[in-house]
Amino acid sequence: MKSRCRFDRAETILAVILGLAVAGELRAQEAKKISQTPVKLDLAAREKKAPKEIQERLASLRAEIKAKGLRFRVGYTTALDEKIEHLAGTRPPKDLAERAPAQYRLAAELRKLDLEARAEIARLNPKFRFPELVLQCRASRSHFDWRTLGKVTPVRDQDGCGSCWAFATLGAFEGSYAVRNSQLVDVAEQDVLSCSGAGSCGGGWWAFDSVIGDGDATEANYPYTATDTACNTAVSRQYRAVIWGYVKPDGGIPSVADMKQALCEHGPLAVAVYVSPAFQAYTAGVFDEKITNAGINHGVTLIGWDDTEKAWIIKNSWNASWGNAGFMHIAWDSNRIGDGAAWVDARNRFYRLPPKYFELMPRIKPFPEPDPLPRPTGAAKQ
Repeated sequence: MKSRCRFDRAETILAVILGLAVAGELRAQEAKKISQTPVKLDLAAREKKAPKEIQERLASLRAEIKAKGLRFRVGYTTALDEKIEHLAGTRPPKDLAERAPAQYRLAAELRKLDLEARAEIARLNPKFRFPELVLQCRASRSHFDWRTLGKVTPVRDQDGCGSCWAFATLGAFEGSYAVRNSQLVDVAEQDVLSCSGAGSCGGGWWAFDSVIGDGDATEANYPYTATDTACNTAVSRQYRAVIWGYVKPDGGIPSVADMKQALCEHGPLAVAVYVSPAFQAYTAGVFDEKITNAGINHGVTLIGWDDTEKAWIIKNSWNASWGNAGFMHIAWDSNRIGDGAAWVDARNRFYRLPPKYFELMPRIKPFPEPDPLPRPTGAAKQ
């Protein structure tokens, strides 16, 4: 039993170099697979041919924006062709206020173990720099965007299925994996939609427990179909998370300072927001509509902030014809943005977790161990 509870220094150090030897090649392969040129539509031309009901709706929205002095613009996005309930399917658990504190406390315990494991590897190999430790994200900065460091995957299209909760979950996970492992991966929303039990096309909530316990397949191995199909249990699920938690103990909207800190410590976050007709039609500017009495209905990925605009930067899952190529700047106090904010830590490929982790997480399947490679001789480079 003692031998199982002790880090094998030689094996652990050898495992560290895994990412250094293959990261460049894997990054190139993954980038080639997931890189897509966004389809840019001529929204003005599209609007001229729009149904009368759409033209009248946009005219009404523009009049309201002008009257209230709001800072965003709207147009005939493809999202307007769908009913809001078909796009906005994030539904918080009814007992979130009771469940969130327990998850917050567990996350703190697991995070401590993860950091101790990382510190042990750093002690044994002082020349090695973990990928996340060479990144420059500080909550004190006036502007930050994970896209500038290549840690955000391309915008997806949930296509009329209320699976935004799955896209927000994996948007955060893909960002964390890129931050912790210097590898941008394209994982499968359909795997989460069909197999996690966290929701369906009719709505759901964050599916991090599934990504920790079962892992997730690649998009190539489990393509997205925007349907509630039976789970493919035979597919390989090689990508795993190890920890997730709420930014605020009760699962509510964190302070701006706490949200920034979580973004820097963990990478992109899964957050909820209230989607309105104006949100559906957003094309540019700072979205600053303020509807506070309607709850939340949509999940997005938070990737940065801009103090000058007093706004967050979010990645949506309604394809690149919506917003600014699929992204939005949204005011800090707009439409309950940030409700349910959650972070996730992807499994770090450079070290093993201690046995205590699995004692706290008894239902977790064993993680595949890194392949042993020659002893590292230098620092990791971005």
